[in-house]
Amino acid sequence: MPDAVVSSLIEQFHWQRPLWLLGIPMALLAGWYLLRSQSQSNQWKTLINPELLPYLLQGSLSKQQRWPVWMMTCGLILACLAIAGPSWEKMPQPIHKTENALIILLDMSPSMMAEDLKPSRLVRARLKLTDLLKQRKEGLTALVAYAGEAYTVTPLTDDSDTVISLLPALSPQVMPLSGSNTEMAMDQALKLFKDGGLLQGDILLVTDGVATEAQQYLRRTLPAGFRLSILGVGTEAGAPVPIRHGGFAKDNNGGIVLAKLNATELSKLAKASGGKYRTLSHNDRDINALMTQPELLSQKTRQLEREFDTWVDRGAWLSLLLIPFVALGFRRGWLLLIPLLLILPEPSYAFGWKDLWQTPDQQAQALLKEDKAAEAAQTFKRQDWKAAAQYKAQNFEAAAQGFAEDNSAQGHYNRGNALAKAGKYPEALDAYDEALQQQPDFDDAKANKELVEQLLQQQQNQQQSQNNDSESQDNDQNQQPQNAQDQDQGSDGQSSDQQDSDSQDPNQENAEQQGSDQPNSEQQSSEQQSSEQQQSEQNDADSSNSDPANSQDRLNPDSDTQQADKDQDQQAAGQDEAQQDAAEHASDADSVQAQAQEGELSDEEKQAMEQWLRKIPDDPSGLMRKKFEYQYRQRRLEYQQGSWLPPDNQANKRW
Repeated sequence: MPDAVVSSLIEQFHWQRPLWLLGIPMALLAGWYLLRSQSQSNQWKTLINPELLPYLLQGSLSKQQRWPVWMMTCGLILACLAIAGPSWEKMPQPIHKTENALIILLDMSPSMMAEDLKPSRLVRARLKLTDLLKQRKEGLTALVAYAGEAYTVTPLTDDSDTVISLLPALSPQVMPLSGSNTEMAMDQALKLFKDGGLLQGDILLVTDGVATEAQQYLRRTLPAGFRLSILGVGTEAGAPVPIRHGGFAKDNNGGIVLAKLNATELSKLAKASGGKYRTLSHNDRDINALMTQPELLSQKTRQLEREFDTWVDRGAWLSLLLIPFVALGFRRGWLLLIPLLLILPEPSYAFGWKDLWQTPDQQAQALLKEDKAAEAAQTFKRQDWKAAAQYKAQNFEAAAQGFAEDNSAQGHYNRGNALAKAGKYPEALDAYDEALQQQPDFDDAKANKELVEQLLQQQQNQQQSQNNDSESQDNDQNQQPQNAQDQDQGSDGQSSDQQDSDSQDPNQENAEQQGSDQPNSEQQSSEQQSSEQQQSEQNDADSSNSDPANSQDRLNPDSDTQQADKDQDQQAAGQDEAQQDAAEHASDADSVQAQAQEGELSDEEKQAMEQWLRKIPDDPSGLMRKKFEYQYRQRRLEYQQGSWLPPDNQANKRW
């Protein structure tokens, strides 16, 4: 063998599982221990006269054989070397790929918005396709959406997750031309098969109906080697067809069109095309029946042009050297010990690895920093910390029980906050009273107590207003202008809800003025002043969800007022097109984010940024709509140039 080959083998030699080499010193240690035990068994010779040993000891004094120990040690070493996986060369391995291909044709006609299947036929179809694609682990998948024209959503791909992510964006509103052009969808599917170099495949048509001319076209056009299966969406009773501008579709006589599912015709079409038909169901029987077709579960594969090299494990050759050791062990009965060694009880430890270095409270504190409040609450041993974690996890009732064990003023204060968050305002007031009894100068408890009293009063007023009849509500509304004249000129910032409320506490304004002198109570009153600038109905709705903890977040009442005025101005000056409106809001959000990069934002600026981001229209189908519109314009140009002709089937008049 040339020296170059030897040096190359030495350079490439490595172990694929090198950790098994750690078993070699363990095997040597076991052999040394067994040999040492044998030597200690003959220590009687040092204590008793060798001439008397045959008469005092039972058994022979022949020298014990050590070769079984050496054989066992060598066998263990060879086993470790074989399992470690010696390797010194690579072998090319071809890549095989499943050739099974499926193209889904999804109907986007207006009738798919019918609501005989709740919430609509289209929503149920998208959910069903999601389940089907999740079960499809291998093969190529493509998606074609069609209405008046057909468009490719995704070409043939082995990534089903990509197809699933695009399903929610599909609706009749994203299609440039309404209608039901099943013929063009079939042509688009066959073109995808041709571009992929596939001579066979499956087509799944998800629709609520196929026109008679389209059925004839599909039977005539579908080539051999391709199968058409149909998933019917809808009911035989049918439902009205909603249109874009409101109302329902009507026929020439002015009657409302009912889109009915003709399962018989669709079943005949699928059977004639070599596929199956199933009506969309509430369970997985429909997709299971479609997926159990031999074509869909075909295991035909093709070898790709690319290859990759893998290291060849030569440990199997070393395992052949273990045969003599195994035969010897079987003859002497040693192999019977192996099953006994495998039957071991599962280890149970009283503590984990982290318990050696951190206390449970320290571990819980680390979980709390990672925003894992629920896990931290289960790990904490200290009760007040445990209650604080439960409060952060929004388990307010359990937090209140934990804070109840702390009889200090701070404990009662925390218990009051938890009860207020849980909506138990009377119990929260009792907790604040106990905190103030122990610490009369507890400003935070005073401020939160005043706010809870206001929330309780508003809740009672709301309940009373709901119990009044419509006549008393009209009388209250008629008295609003007269009550407004009796108010002082400085009360313009007050809401109409405070003017007409006969059950308002007269000491409430004094409580607010006293609370405004304190730092914490200023935060409490700011939320009330901000909420009073809203309409009375909105104030009543928000008061039921308010809590003392949320009042600590709003530090500047003017920011909310300015933001509300700004929102109203922007809504009044809004533009008609959603795209331009989204661009304006996106630019505003970018400016706020640019300010955030310059420095840390305050709480008011963070709230303003969140409000701007919420106002950006959530339109995930916008890109899909633009894509289809671009393809629509391209086809119009090709039509003008004479390179493309649309099918002459009047598909845009179909529902």
